[in-house]
Amino acid sequence: MVMDSQPKKVAILIEQGVEDAEFQLPYNALKKAGAEVIVLGSRVNEEYKGKQGKLNIKADATTTESIATDFDAVIIPGGHAPDKMRTNMKTVQFVEDALENGVLVASVCHGPQVLIEGDMLDGVRATGFRAIRKDMQNAGAEFVDEPLVIDDNLITSRRPGDLPIFVTAILQQLSLNIPDTTLPPISDLDAGWWKLGEEWGGSSKSEIVNALNTAIQGERYSLETFQHYHDNATDDAMKELFQEILQHKNQHVQQLEARLAVFNEKPSLPAAVSNLYASIKSFFQNDQTDVEILRRALGDLQTGVVDTYNLRNMLTDPATVEILDQMEVTLARDEQRIANLYKDRLGDRVPQSPKPSSRPAVTGA
Repeated sequence: MVMDSQPKKVAILIEQGVEDAEFQLPYNALKKAGAEVIVLGSRVNEEYKGKQGKLNIKADATTTESIATDFDAVIIPGGHAPDKMRTNMKTVQFVEDALENGVLVASVCHGPQVLIEGDMLDGVRATGFRAIRKDMQNAGAEFVDEPLVIDDNLITSRRPGDLPIFVTAILQQLSLNIPDTTLPPISDLDAGWWKLGEEWGGSSKSEIVNALNTAIQGERYSLETFQHYHDNATDDAMKELFQEILQHKNQHVQQLEARLAVFNEKPSLPAAVSNLYASIKSFFQNDQTDVEILRRALGDLQTGVVDTYNLRNMLTDPATVEILDQMEVTLARDEQRIANLYKDRLGDRVPQSPKPSSRPAVTGA
């Protein structure tokens, strides 16, 4: 290990398709804190491009030639990169050597795929992207659905929205500070983490506000549409289910608008009038049968799940991302309930692809 009198030396692993923010935020923050940051890839003569097209960088060295104990920390960003990293046995061995020798290892999102490959998660408390939860559990991990999990010298986080907390934990574990920057306690989930995210190259205030308005626009539009479905359905079970979905959507709008108010913003004009647009569209759909209504409702919810998922993964603001994450979970559950009712009402008839009611498309933050 390097001496305390020397700058902290940190390795960030890189491969094609890395999640841009998950590389950039720790890279920028560590540089600001005076650390020596070394980018390690599988080849030094290759330009590595980020998944979102914002990153283009060459490695300083390779994991093949590097010695893990020369570093104070090793960071594994996510995206598509970890799936490539895990096929490089030199990279897996490098991370394993770091973990076994007390070097701080920090992994975010899909990063734990590298830990899984090296059998490094057995009996360890850790977190990661929801899609690899079962893989982590099968590897012996105690999966914890929290923004940050620290187990000995391993730090893990779930997604881009956790990055300000994740990076702050790395800085604190390395006893690093950034001039003129106050780092909140990592346990304070209500801190203004978005400001640190913006400072380190993540989502700007305007991008977060735009994402919130996009989500409000979609939910307000959908709220009016589902009210139309409720009013036109003749099936009591459908009406009851639509009423529950309307309650969920009202809650979503309230949560999103409350978060928007934190930024001293009000809903944009498109968000404010989206329900009127839905009302006009619904006016021309009064001759639907119950099955046709269910098909449209299913399409609306499927669109909402995808749109919310995409918005969530664009942002590095933990509080906004948490709202979007819970929305996605609720929308997915409602989608399944509608699908079950649709199949039941369909009977033996051949199903057709569900048609959404032209919900406004997500344009991105």
